[in-house]
Amino acid sequence: NHYGASEGDANLRKAVANKIATYNGINIDIGATPFELMITNGGTGALIGIAQAYLRGKSALVFEPYYPYHRRILEEFGGKTETFELDEELTFEKDGLKARCKELKDRPEFPLRAIIVCSPANPSGKVMSQSELEAIADVAKELNLTGDELSETAARVKPLLYRARQQRVPPGLDDKILTAWNGMMLSAMAEAARVFGETRYRDAAVQTADFLLKTHVQSDGRLLRTSRAGRAHLEAYLEDYAYLAEGLIDLYEAGAPERYLQAAAGLADRMLSDFMDGEQGGFFTTATHHEALILRGREGADGATPSGNAVAASALARLACHFDRQDWRDAAVGAIRAYGRQITRYPRAFAKSLAVVDFLTEGPVELAFVGDGQQAVAQALYRAVAEEFLPNRIIALTGSNTGSNLPLLRGKLVVAGQPALYICRNFSCQRPVTDPQAVAEALRVHRLGAGAAAGRTEALLSGAQMSGHATAQGTAAYAANMVGLSPSGSLAHGFTPGGSTGLTVSRLGFGTYRVDTKDPEHRQAFKQALAAGCNLIDTSTNYMDGDSERLVGSVLAELVKAGQLAREQVVVVSKIGYVQSQNLKLAEAREKSGRPYPDMVKYGDGIWHCLHPEFLADQLALSLDRLGLATLDVCLLHNPEYFLSEAAHRKERDLVALREVFYDRLQRAFVYFETQVAAGRLQYYGVSSNTVTSPADHPEATSLSRMLDAAWAAAREAHQSKHHFRWLQCPMNLFESGALLTENTGAGGGQTVLDLARQEGVAVLVNRPLNAMPGQGGGILRLADFPLEDQPVDFIRQRERVAALEDEYRRTIAPSVPQSGQGTAPADFFNWAHELDRVRPQLQGLEHWEQIEHQMIAPHVNQVLQALSRTLSGTAAEQWEAWRDRYVPELLTLLRGLRREATERSRRRTAAVATALDAALPQGRRSESLSRKALWVLTGTPGVTSVLNGMRTPAYVEDSVGVLQWPALESARAAYEIVKTIAFPKDLG
Repeated sequence: NHYGASEGDANLRKAVANKIATYNGINIDIGATPFELMITNGGTGALIGIAQAYLRGKSALVFEPYYPYHRRILEEFGGKTETFELDEELTFEKDGLKARCKELKDRPEFPLRAIIVCSPANPSGKVMSQSELEAIADVAKELNLTGDELSETAARVKPLLYRARQQRVPPGLDDKILTAWNGMMLSAMAEAARVFGETRYRDAAVQTADFLLKTHVQSDGRLLRTSRAGRAHLEAYLEDYAYLAEGLIDLYEAGAPERYLQAAAGLADRMLSDFMDGEQGGFFTTATHHEALILRGREGADGATPSGNAVAASALARLACHFDRQDWRDAAVGAIRAYGRQITRYPRAFAKSLAVVDFLTEGPVELAFVGDGQQAVAQALYRAVAEEFLPNRIIALTGSNTGSNLPLLRGKLVVAGQPALYICRNFSCQRPVTDPQAVAEALRVHRLGAGAAAGRTEALLSGAQMSGHATAQGTAAYAANMVGLSPSGSLAHGFTPGGSTGLTVSRLGFGTYRVDTKDPEHRQAFKQALAAGCNLIDTSTNYMDGDSERLVGSVLAELVKAGQLAREQVVVVSKIGYVQSQNLKLAEAREKSGRPYPDMVKYGDGIWHCLHPEFLADQLALSLDRLGLATLDVCLLHNPEYFLSEAAHRKERDLVALREVFYDRLQRAFVYFETQVAAGRLQYYGVSSNTVTSPADHPEATSLSRMLDAAWAAAREAHQSKHHFRWLQCPMNLFESGALLTENTGAGGGQTVLDLARQEGVAVLVNRPLNAMPGQGGGILRLADFPLEDQPVDFIRQRERVAALEDEYRRTIAPSVPQSGQGTAPADFFNWAHELDRVRPQLQGLEHWEQIEHQMIAPHVNQVLQALSRTLSGTAAEQWEAWRDRYVPELLTLLRGLRREATERSRRRTAAVATALDAALPQGRRSESLSRKALWVLTGTPGVTSVLNGMRTPAYVEDSVGVLQWPALESARAAYEIVKTIAFPKDLG
């Protein structure tokens, strides 16, 4: 946007036309075609003018993602917004754009008459290239979207608009002074003074800073946002603190006194105490003492100005280097990492944040000027530095006879009475420079040295890492404390040794398969589990694309900082192996750059797997970073049998040879783990395998005894006296009891997994305790009680209502829907009466129904509803909306009816399980819920160390941990054997 005179100054229009010609290669003759280029007060003003004058009853095309306010503007003035979606790389094909525009231009209602281009775009930050702009212009010209009508309308309306404006009272002068905007100007003036050596710029900046510090800063250090006529008021926002802090830093580095840097430090402490989000990282836009709001806002993306969060991070990062303050650096890192996913997806919208990433990962060059700044030599040294492009730098200055407590200036002296420049990194400095002519070479040598020290091209923006790890003493103390707090010491049954590790762990572990940082209930549930006696946490690098690890790290850091927990008391388990989502993008990027991870198993689209040490090294670094830990207690290879599964898909026949390759890969992975144990980044390692309990002749089966053999070989190769393979994870529940009952490992294959694990001191974690796969085509059976929440629905009658509405749609609305020629025909968009009638007899239970509803029905229905609401217009749109409002409630009623039927089927199955299981349980436990009984059996199974349960709500935690206070079941084996006798009827209806 270029803000100029509202009437479109001729000289300004000419200058803009010249700039467009220079940078975009597009020539505009404003003399011949005066309305081809108009200057308005911002892009929004231009859009309002065009919408009022030209787009009433017509439509305009915008590129998606787009600024939502643009749709509101067009619709406010009787127009309609159409969208054209950019691809994942934010680009488009000209032919696709042309086809979309032609389709919209030729329709009778709301014909397309404009293409709106916002570059840089909000919110994506997309900048249209010259070729893209030319393609858009070509399409517009080919379809005559830029015809004479626009010019004629503008020529007619413009004089009328000016005459109407002359009758208005001129707007008042806005002479208020805003802290944030003046902070930005302070930075600009100070940097201009430093680079150009203009003292008048610095004088103006000093005057501004003094005014703000005197008028806008209260006696307690709090900022006020605005002032007028010397009177300030209103509580300041984050951007006020951040912009002013950065402006004061720039002012000091431009040669102003150190008191401005100290003032910036005071603002930094205020940002941490009043604005920082201690749970998620980053900063709120309002302070803790601000007026009460329903929701404290957070903004990470840049807009017309850099986001307050990013500027706060920048100021803190620079101040951390000036004052050697790790807490400020940690806060800066946390502010950036809080928006890591968004930055990855829309990097152009986070330009300031990425600049901070560069500063933090590369590290600044540290420049210390010592000596009288008025001397000619000192001035020449300043100018020599100013001529160099140094985006990542900090500058400290002191006179020859004045001291400073700043770390960078300590011990720095003039050389032979002459001013000197010290060039440093991490406060380690080169020989001081006194000759201005030598500055450029000294900086070049410094950059070369810094590049060599950095080594690898990729850098990880690491956050704070908690030192320590789980210890025998710490976990035992945790257990003892929990037992002491429980009624009559009932929790004594709730803890057990973690194999031969010496650690004490809870028999129930907190599983994080579907927890993340976005849901506050997940956080509260995790805290409650730790407070209730669960000190074993299981996560993985691929759970919620790493966000489960972030939640674990965030909660542990919070509780340890508050003194409610010690790092030594909890055992953290994570897993590595899957290559999905962001990890898959990383692997694909490496392949494109010619550096693929070796031994990659490409099981299917979107599902790769890798055990190679090179992959493990990268993943362990990322895992520790997300967890915020210096040492991971246990790292497991996550389902390594994908190697065998992929081979089975390829019909590989030589199982003996395949297994040799498989265990060789495991051994190499174990060697890497042993080196990490020696380095202090791991305590123990192991394997999580879904097939370790399978019969030994199964083509995808893995063997615990062969894993142990590989561990011994790895220990010898790593020159260790013993291996650190001490943990195994596998599925186990009432129906899948192979770990206890299937002899598939050990000498001659005569031992079960649990038998061999106990013999070798290996701790066994079991997953899927309540999600059973009974076999016999029974799908997944949830071992829990199912309340009937909905009223019964007459399925036949309700299906007929839905079918009648769908037939009405096909007759009256579908013919108006444009057909793309690909995918589902519009007439088939709504065919749920038939589909649900077909699915109904196949429903196995509630779990099966939820998969169908969430993965097949809901996504399709939502997509179609949104697409038709965007596509149809005029009478067709009104007809569609009326039909939609009748149809959706009827469809939801039909879905609720099927959910009720699915719930009833699950209840019949679980009732059969509960009845059979009760025969193996004492009378006093038979009235408990099925989920509690199932967990109790598992926690009492000899050889099972901990049962991992995904307790995502506080209520679920409270219900589950109750079993830890029950005495151990005398014969768990009987429960498994009796469940095997259950035969579900084939007709589940």
